[in-house]
Amino acid sequence: MLSFGAGSGPMVIYGGARLRSRGHIAIGVAYGALFIAFVVGTGFADPNRTGLIDAIIAPAWLISWLAGTVHSALLQRAVRVKGGERPRPVDPALAAAQDRLAKRAQARALLASDPALAAELLIGRPDLGRQYDDGGLVDVNNAPAAVLASELALPADVAGQVAAARDRLGGLSYADELMIYCSGMTTARLNAIRDRLVFLPR
Repeated sequence: MLSFGAGSGPMVIYGGARLRSRGHIAIGVAYGALFIAFVVGTGFADPNRTGLIDAIIAPAWLISWLAGTVHSALLQRAVRVKGGERPRPVDPALAAAQDRLAKRAQARALLASDPALAAELLIGRPDLGRQYDDGGLVDVNNAPAAVLASELALPADVAGQVAAARDRLGGLSYADELMIYCSGMTTARLNAIRDRLVFLPR
C-alpha cells in the first residue's frame, strides 16, 4: 500500500509464481504496466492537457495501487496456507502391511520366473532360517505342521489336518483344497491367510 502501486506488480507476480498460477502472474504484469503508464504519462504529459491524465492515466494508477494491494494481501494468505501444508504422517502399521504385500508379490514373481533361485532363497520356508524376506509366505506342502500353526495363526489341530492331507495326497495345489480336506478350515480362516500361501512341489 505504501509503495503507491509500485509494489503491486512484483508482489502479485511473486505470489503467482509461488502458487504456480499463470493467471496471477499475468495480472501482476498488468499491474506493473499500469503503474509504468502512470509514471510515464505524468512525466511527459503536457500540463495544459490534464483531461487526458485525469480520464485515463490516473484511474489506471489507482487500479494498480488499490486493487493490487488487495490482490497482494489475498495472495499472501494463499501462499501462507499452501506453505503451511504438511504431508499427513503415514500409519506405521499401514506402511508395514503394504511393504509385506509388495515383498510377497516380488517373491511370487520369482517363484514363477526362476524356481531355482526361489528355492535357493528358501521362499515359503521360515523354518529353515532364510535370510530373504518373502513377506511371510508359507509353503503349505513342505513347512512342518508346527510352522503352519505358528506362522499362519492356525489352531494346532487345523494345522495337523493340513499336514495330514498334504502327506496323504502327495501335496496340495491350491488354497481351496484346504477347505475340502480339512474340516477345521473355514472360509473366513482361509481368506485371512490365502495371500500368504504357496504350494511348491514336494
